[in-house]
Amino acid sequence: MDLLENIDSIGQSLQAPLRYTIATTAMASSNKPTLIPLVVSHGQRVLSEEDFLAFVSTARESLLKMVATIGAPRVINATAALMDSVPQSTADMLPKHSGRSKDEYIYSDIRSRGESLWRSVYSRQADKLEQKIGNWYPDLIEVIKTDLYGRLLSDCRILDAKSTELCTIAALVPIDVPAQLKSHVLGAGRLGASQEEIDAAHAIAQLIYSFSE
Repeated sequence: MDLLENIDSIGQSLQAPLRYTIATTAMASSNKPTLIPLVVSHGQRVLSEEDFLAFVSTARESLLKMVATIGAPRVINATAALMDSVPQSTADMLPKHSGRSKDEYIYSDIRSRGESLWRSVYSRQADKLEQKIGNWYPDLIEVIKTDLYGRLLSDCRILDAKSTELCTIAALVPIDVPAQLKSHVLGAGRLGASQEEIDAAHAIAQLIYSFSE
């Protein structure tokens, strides 16, 4: 059984476009962007045109959102691998201009949106965690809640909150941060992910991280 067959097998609880988005995210986090064209090629074979477009769109969005988790260099390399392997006919159907206009960002609104997602993910631990990080460095919690959670992660126009958390799990597994992984496993459940979906995202990421190219 090859890598993509394994991903399909262990990810049956996930809709296929999201399954391949999670796989792409894990490949980026594992610093294995050369695997991403395999996902694209497989997706072309097994998905409808509509679902393939949805996969490419959500994969790009997940990679963007994971800038906060795995860093810009890996995101850039993975996005290049993704888009360089997507057929031009599909690329032509994607937006050509950013949907994130500076005119729509009112600081108080963005911070409120980030606060809402923060509390949804961390629940009763939200205040305690905010205070702890703020005591380490007040600017760090401000950037996390406003820029990362507010402007980036809580923008659900392309990738919804539950799917974002599942992709976050896939990004965290390869970088070995158990405390953060535990928090986002719980957060995914709070945002509506089933245990089967959470387990599948974790297993796909572990499979990719362990895979020898």
